[in-house]
Amino acid sequence: MSAAARPEPLRLRLTGSALPFQLSSVRSRVAAWAESLGAPPEMVDDLVLATHEALANIADHAYADRADLDGRTESALLDAELTTGGEIVVMVRDEGRWRPPPADPGWRGRGLLIIRGLSDDVEIVHDASGTRVQMRWRLHKAADFLKQQEHGPG
Repeated sequence: MSAAARPEPLRLRLTGSALPFQLSSVRSRVAAWAESLGAPPEMVDDLVLATHEALANIADHAYADRADLDGRTESALLDAELTTGGEIVVMVRDEGRWRPPPADPGWRGRGLLIIRGLSDDVEIVHDASGTRVQMRWRLHKAADFLKQQEHGPG
């Protein structure tokens, strides 16, 4: 895929108390964007679900203590791009406070586990400025695998 043919990165800023209600539309936009890259359907599904989980974590946890906001607005940022090396990179960021997962999450609290299971690589960074979840998928690996399935080994 040439640089000229690569789709523009997907950049979204979700704000305010409406964040949880924006997730459905974000799933559709992420799916359409990933499909435009030529990602296979299984990868599109993984990418959409992992991105949804990262954003849902922000909606559920990052701004749970409204007193922590100090005048800032609840927000989530999503940046997704295809690198020149053939990787899809999705980064979800917030400016909230990190809350470590509980030892016993009960019937919920599996978001990070799901994200790690669906992505080829995950990096989670949290500090005083918020949390950043960066997820990666190797698009060329999936394409090579599918080609091998269609045509048999080299």
